Amino acid sequence: MDYHIPMCSDSPALYRPTLYRPTLYRPFMKRLTIIAMLASALASCTPAWQQPVAPEDVIFLGRSETETRDNITVTVAVPSEEETQQLFGTNLYKSRVQPVWISVENRTQQSLTLMRNAVDDASISPAEAAFLRHAGPKQVDRKMDLFFQTAEFKNPVAPGATVDGYIFTNIDEGFKNINVDLLSDTALFNFVFTIKIPGLNTAMEYVDLDQLYQTIKNLTATEELRARLQNESCCTTNQKGTVTGDPLNIVFIGDRSAIMSALIRRGWHVTEINHMKSALKTTRSFVFGSQYLYSPISPLYHYGRSQDLGLQKARQSVSRRNHIRLWLAPYRFRDMDVFLGQISRDIGVAFFKNTLATHTIDPYVDNTRDGLAGDLAYSQNLSGVAYVAGSQISTEADTHYNLTPDPYYSDGYRAVFFFSEETKSLDEIDHIMWLPQWHPSLQPNVE
Repeated sequence: MDYHIPMCSDSPALYRPTLYRPTLYRPFMKRLTIIAMLASALASCTPAWQQPVAPEDVIFLGRSETETRDNITVTVAVPSEEETQQLFGTNLYKSRVQPVWISVENRTQQSLTLMRNAVDDASISPAEAAFLRHAGPKQVDRKMDLFFQTAEFKNPVAPGATVDGYIFTNIDEGFKNINVDLLSDTALFNFVFTIKIPGLNTAMEYVDLDQLYQTIKNLTATEELRARLQNESCCTTNQKGTVTGDPLNIVFIGDRSAIMSALIRRGWHVTEINHMKSALKTTRSFVFGSQYLYSPISPLYHYGRSQDLGLQKARQSVSRRNHIRLWLAPYRFRDMDVFLGQISRDIGVAFFKNTLATHTIDPYVDNTRDGLAGDLAYSQNLSGVAYVAGSQISTEADTHYNLTPDPYYSDGYRAVFFFSEETKSLDEIDHIMWLPQWHPSLQPNVE
């Protein structure tokens, strides 16, 4: 607030602030009126609340996932944008609110309390979620408030009881990692889910991994697996396969669900395909330095096709992110999928005559590769790490380049990550020594 501080006539040494000045008050009220009118106009753009549809008449529960353990059954589902509109009579996604439906069946002898902060540490209250979608009149808004209150998951879950309801969370697209922590008087029960959410136009929607190969060999011997990984191409290529690009420096081995759970849990996001809407989002992220968690990544090629799955971990903006490209291999290892992949770290944008603008990668790609090991170690799905030769060695004396072309430097090893459906703590992760070509960082000390 602007203060006018005249000198007091009878006390020259004192100053008295004047809080009210008509010349300042009128413009202030004018601005306040304009703001109120804008708020009213925005509210009028929000459609009036509609009668919600009963959950049993909405198909989202057909995508639910269930886990039973320790006499507790937890079921989780996340409705799409359209389904949320039906369930709540308003489009919560427009306000960046995503309801998560949770059902807990308690067959223990103690009451259970669902810890809301485990689902989303910045969860949204039912009243706040409703308020964000108020469109009047007041009596309708009040009915809306009461409906949202009744929809919320209600603690506790008594012995022998089943409770279901919604937690209002911040929006995720593509996939959502959901932690369900249930607290009793004597124990904490943790359930973790990775739920696919319809609506995001990702590349993986157009790839049927089960139809890529007519036959696929199942390797059982470790020596055979190592030999296949070492004999894979060193690098990605352009579409014609005539020029090599970024090194193929990672391998994922495990069930697809375990691999995706680990990545989503650690903040990796599937990427959108290139289309007008995603292009506008990318431009906005670049210009304003904002995050775009699902920004498309350019295609690189292996096995004669572009990546089967692209993921990224955004930092401050679209010009600074880590991204992973994965290709399903034409062989399995002990009935587990094998993905060959590439990881790099975007550190900025460079401008070229032919491409206008492209990302610049951190040239020390081994740091990014090894950093992924540290990242996934906290996913609780990583069971082992090994290193195998086969990627491109690149040094200061003999430097190789990607398709940009950016230089990169590497020792030529691939990091091989093994994933498990079972929870793995840090001290349970196996550092696998594939002699004689183990990675120097894993070599045991020799006295």
